[in-house]
Amino acid sequence: MLSEKMTDALNNQLNKEIYSAYLYMSMSAYSSYSGLTGFANWFMVQYQEEMAHAMKIYDYIDSQG
Repeated sequence: MLSEKMTDALNNQLNKEIYSAYLYMSMSAYSSYSGLTGFANWFMVQYQEEMAHAMKIYDYIDSQG
């Protein structure tokens, strides 16, 4: 069982990871719209990486009950 302090810290980090992911997705969409397909792809890869981080944190919190 995680302490309340640890749960709060993990939830804060989870929120930051998801926020960063959505920023990358937004930048990818803008880059794609602007015809910058290389940038769009790179931003989408970063989006996926941030979501992977978020899911690792989520899975850890979930596994702790």
